[in-house]
Amino acid sequence: MYSFDKPKNDPYFLRTLAKGLRVLEIMANARQPLRLSEIIKAAQSNTASITRILHTLTELGFVKRDKARGYHLTPKVLGLGYAGVTALGWRQVAHHFLEELSESIKETVNMSVLEGSDILYIARINQGPFLPFDLQLGSKLPVYCTSMGKAMLAFSPKPIVQKALEKTDFAPLTHRTITSRKEYLSELEKVKEKGYAINDEELSVGLRSVAAPIKDQQGWAIAALNIAVPTKRYSRAEVEKKLAPLAISTSKEIEKAIQAMDV
Repeated sequence: MYSFDKPKNDPYFLRTLAKGLRVLEIMANARQPLRLSEIIKAAQSNTASITRILHTLTELGFVKRDKARGYHLTPKVLGLGYAGVTALGWRQVAHHFLEELSESIKETVNMSVLEGSDILYIARINQGPFLPFDLQLGSKLPVYCTSMGKAMLAFSPKPIVQKALEKTDFAPLTHRTITSRKEYLSELEKVKEKGYAINDEELSVGLRSVAAPIKDQQGWAIAALNIAVPTKRYSRAEVEKKLAPLAISTSKEIEKAIQAMDV
């Protein structure tokens, strides 16, 4: 989240810019058009300020107002996000290995990075729809109910884990979602021991996935990849026996390639 408050002893901080970025963040997370009053409430700001920001964003082509007086983001915003993502040189290298893995097993393969209490998708090779919602580059999901979230937090420094879980409410998304901090931390310990994480219908009924962390030279996760499959094709035992070794071996290949780039 962006802070509107000017940091102490920081004359270069632009509060107006921070407000504008906060408005974009609010609209992106809403995933549906928002009325002016809803944006003002979410931003905890005044009408005049938010009205000027929305007018500016509209004039620049980042925001559009529909006939129902709702504001929504335009594809121009996605262009900014995608440009930032593709600037990650190591991502392009990793994508090669992800494509090879996906092609070899004919299953969906993803890669994400940690962003606060969410995971942010930065690569996706989709082999067919089996989720009730769409995922694409830039999509975010909570860390607590995703295999990649578990894989990254299990291999992250304690302060990062604590920060990620501070804003996690552990809301039950399915009958198998982990709904307590204690249980989740216990799950992370298991992930450390095994070297991979499982999502067994914790995010969506009918979905299983296995994730492996992509680590730096210090052993901390900088990203994670996963293989996502429908439950009708793979039991949990099959995911662990057949797919987990493939996820781990691919993550190791990516790590070696990244280290060779001296990232």
